[in-house]
Amino acid sequence: MSVVINTNSAATIAAGNLAESNRMLQKSLNRLSSGSKIVNAADDAGGVAVAARLSAAAVRTQGALGNISSALSFLQQQDSALKTGAKIMQRMNELQILFKDDTKNADDKDQYATEFDKLKLQYVEAVRNAQFNGIDMMKAEGALDVTVNEALDTYELSALSAYVSDTSAWEIDGDFPSLTGASVSLPLDLAADANLVISLNDGASTVSITLSDGDTLGKIVEKINLGNASIKASMSPEGYLKLTAKSGVDSFEISADSDDDVLTGLGLADGDDSEAGDVAPSLQEIDNLATARAKNGADQSVLQYYSELAMSTKINFESAVSRIMDVDVAQESTQLARWNTLVQAGTAMMAQANGSTLSALSLLRS
Repeated sequence: MSVVINTNSAATIAAGNLAESNRMLQKSLNRLSSGSKIVNAADDAGGVAVAARLSAAAVRTQGALGNISSALSFLQQQDSALKTGAKIMQRMNELQILFKDDTKNADDKDQYATEFDKLKLQYVEAVRNAQFNGIDMMKAEGALDVTVNEALDTYELSALSAYVSDTSAWEIDGDFPSLTGASVSLPLDLAADANLVISLNDGASTVSITLSDGDTLGKIVEKINLGNASIKASMSPEGYLKLTAKSGVDSFEISADSDDDVLTGLGLADGDDSEAGDVAPSLQEIDNLATARAKNGADQSVLQYYSELAMSTKINFESAVSRIMDVDVAQESTQLARWNTLVQAGTAMMAQANGSTLSALSLLRS
C-alpha cells in the first residue's frame, strides 16, 4: 500500500459515508417530528399523487355524508307532517260522523263545523304548505335528488305531492246557498224587507225569518224553529233543509240539486251547493297518506344504508392515505437509532482516517 500525503482516500470515503448517514438521520428526525412518512414530494413522488387523489375522494365522501344526513332530516320532518296530517284527517272524519247525528242541535253542529274548518286550515299549513329549509316538503315541483357518494351518484326521493289531498272540496257545515235578494216563487218568497217567508201547501203553515248574508243551513234551521211557527225545520240525512208542517200534513226539502218549486228564481251564491257530512276527507285520502308515509320510510331506510356505505368508504380512503403518508413510529425509531449510530461511527472513522497520514511524517524524520 502506497503512503501518500496529497490524497487521503480513506478520509474521503469516511466523509461520504458520514454525510449520507447524517442525511438519513435528519430524514428520520423529520419523519418522527412531523408524523409523515413523506416529508417532501421527492421522498415518494408516486405515493404523493395517489395519496392526493384518495384524500380528495375522502373529502367528497364526507360531503356526501352531509347530504345524506340533511336528506334524512328532511324525511324525518316530512314524516312528522304526514303523521300530523293523518291525525287531522281522522279527527275530521270523526266530526263528519258526529255532524250527521240528528240528535245534535244546530249549535252543536255549528261547533263541529267550526272545528272542522280550523282543522282544514291546520292540514293545509302542516302538510300541504310544509317546508324544510325553504323547499316544498311534499315536492310539488318534482322529486329531489340526493348525492350519495364521491362519484356523484344520486338517489331520488319519492315525490309525495300526488298523495297529499286537495282540501278545496272538504266541507262539513252544509251552508245553505247564499240568498242574493232575488224574489222567488212559492213556496219560498223573499220579501223586500229581506225576510224569507215560507208557506206550505196547506195554506196555514207559514213562517217568516230574517236572513243574514251567508247564513249556514244550521242557522236557518235554528231561526225557523225559534219562530215558534207552524213549520218545523230540520236537516235531512243528505244535508238538505227539510220543512214539515207541524200538523204533519205536508213537507218538502230544499235541495241545491233540485229545480222543482223550491229554487225557481232563487238567487244562489256561485257553486255553493255543499252537502253536510258528505265531503270530509275520504278513507282513500287517509290511505294515500299512509302510502306516502310508507314511501317516506322506504327512502329513509335506503339512505341509512347509503350513509353506512359512505362512512365505510371514507374510512377506507383515509386508511389508504395513512398507509402511504403516515410514518410507522416503531419502524422509524429503529432507523433513527441506526443512523444515529452510523453518524457517531462515521465521525470516529473520519478522525482515524485523518490520522493515517501521520505515518508519512515518521518516514520523513528518519
